[in-house]
Amino acid sequence: MKTKLMLVLATLLAAAITAPAALADNSATGSVGSVQVGNTGANPTVDTTVGSATAAASAPTSVVGSGNNTASNSVGTVQAGGGNTANNSAGSVQVSGVTTRPAASATVAGNHVNATAPTSIGGSGGNSASNSIGCVQVGGGNSANDSVGTIQAGSTQTSPAVGASIAGLAVSAALTAGIAGSGNNASNSNGTVQLGGGNTATGSLLTAQSGAITVGSTAVASTPAGQVAASTPANVGGQGGSNSATDSIGTVQIGGGNSAAGSVGTVQVGSGSPGGPASTPSGSGPTSASRTLAATAGSSAAGTPTTTKGAKPAPAKQPQHALGANKVLTAAKAAGQLPFTGLGLLLFVILGLGLLSSGAATRARFSA
Repeated sequence: MKTKLMLVLATLLAAAITAPAALADNSATGSVGSVQVGNTGANPTVDTTVGSATAAASAPTSVVGSGNNTASNSVGTVQAGGGNTANNSAGSVQVSGVTTRPAASATVAGNHVNATAPTSIGGSGGNSASNSIGCVQVGGGNSANDSVGTIQAGSTQTSPAVGASIAGLAVSAALTAGIAGSGNNASNSNGTVQLGGGNTATGSLLTAQSGAITVGSTAVASTPAGQVAASTPANVGGQGGSNSATDSIGTVQIGGGNSAAGSVGTVQVGSGSPGGPASTPSGSGPTSASRTLAATAGSSAAGTPTTTKGAKPAPAKQPQHALGANKVLTAAKAAGQLPFTGLGLLLFVILGLGLLSSGAATRARFSA
């Protein structure tokens, strides 16, 4: 019996020595009230069937980052994913890249509806908020060291869509929205909000920055007479670029390619562009248009619309001016009157000359 016990203990000891060590991804040395979670994924689903009716929903979500979470000597820090650093900070919330794709569908008596809303907040690199107070960072590539009250989010994309098939008619609609860019920097700043990426506001106060914004919506309907389609794409910021508001106070920048270093009270918006002109696909199907609505009868030739509804000529494009330069100041015309009173100017000129001459005569008399 004793021999068997010794053999079991030796086996357990050997297994403990040869087993690989667990990865220590989270570090919160000397901290108070810290919550740290490594890379996380979940896929909650639910479905039900009642007679001929069915319904289902799911929401797969993941939080993934590269690297370890560190919050040494900090108070009230929350970190999820990986690659987050908040040493010597207070009240910091850091989340790595987030991806979610909620979806729902239902079928009742042969009629079907569905909806999806895939959304992602990304960014390359980790988040850093050391020596900071009250910082929120989502995505990756965000830096807010030595700052107070900073909110940073990496490039964001969302594409919600809905569709339905009812009584032989099919309709669908989709919306695509995104804020482009990569990497935000708000070190040594106070009260900064940065969305997208490519934003820099070091040493600044009360700054709001956003990367290029793209929004596009489409709608399609299938009827016995044909298909109807519409789209309205829009963009603010053109090809993007970076925003810089270093050492500035009260700055708002939207789009990209904006610079307001060392400024006070500045508002800058990158170049915007609506969707392109209407286009006709080479194959059969509905005509797609920008800011217009087109309908194609089922008996028409391939790719040739038979009717166009709601099409309006594009309004004349107004010339763009720099902010604050829409009006040119002109010199005021001489009215011959004093301002506010409306009294004649010549009367006061004569009175002034009289007082001047009398004063000169009095001075000469006393000097003699």
